[in-house]
Amino acid sequence: MAQRRAEGITVSSPAGLSAAVGAVTVWGLGNVLAKYIDLSGPALAFDRLWFGAFYSFVLVAVFRRSLSLSGLRRAAPGGVAFGVNIALFFTAVKLTSVTDATIIAALQPAILLLVVGRLFGEKVTLVTVLGGVVAFGGTALVVLAPGGGGRHTVWGDVLAAGAVVAWAWYFVASKRARRTMGTVEYQAAMTLVAAVVLTPVALVHGGRLAGGWGTWGWVVLLATVPGGGHFLMNWAHEHISLAVASLLNLATPVVAMAGAALLLGERVTALQMVGTAVTLVALAAVILDQRGGPLPAEPVSAGMAPAPLED
Repeated sequence: MAQRRAEGITVSSPAGLSAAVGAVTVWGLGNVLAKYIDLSGPALAFDRLWFGAFYSFVLVAVFRRSLSLSGLRRAAPGGVAFGVNIALFFTAVKLTSVTDATIIAALQPAILLLVVGRLFGEKVTLVTVLGGVVAFGGTALVVLAPGGGGRHTVWGDVLAAGAVVAWAWYFVASKRARRTMGTVEYQAAMTLVAAVVLTPVALVHGGRLAGGWGTWGWVVLLATVPGGGHFLMNWAHEHISLAVASLLNLATPVVAMAGAALLLGERVTALQMVGTAVTLVALAAVILDQRGGPLPAEPVSAGMAPAPLED
């Protein structure tokens, strides 16, 4: 197990790292799907979240788990953050290029590295800080490179920036909730809260909230495959540090950029490829540095039992 609760430390496990890598890979593909589906950002987020909530509760029943009102309250912060994130991000990819929106979203580690020590007792080394700075430079190079991706709009990039703040909040809230909730229960409760939060935005925005059967097929694919990445990452939170989980997000733009080039015809310039290489090298250095030893686990507050070990 990644968790050694009796000794009070957390050790990153190969299974946890594999789950997190799988999550960021399908998230990159999901960004391309979001661009492709013929629905507005709020409408797409509305359909994706409500279908995601439906199939998450089906999994709760299949695995014979239970969900209480208390569980809904504990999942609420993550649900609110996720609802805000998905509304802003899905709208951003409709207004700007997939590459821009995804690269901006990958700046999440810069936010989390500032708080993981204080919130979770995780050690942030000099290599981690320098690697984050270099990775930031690489992502900035990709975003600012002229001629890459589809169309670029300032408003779309602003929405993507708001989405990345909500994305960081979602990671912190999810790691906290997973201290006392299993993965399946948390995923169902969190997605339901996110759907409720998003619904007024979609209704006020107006326009159609659903497309034809073909569109629904893409929505279902978006909710189950990239959406399944949230199951993987929320499981991984109990097995790897938040710093590592966050930094792995920097791999998402590589998948999204390749997918957008192959499926949407978005052009990738040589300068963007250089920026991607810089980002990946910096990320690799940080991950290697994090393998140096165990990390302090977040202490369990009074009255808050650990999440089930079988998850």
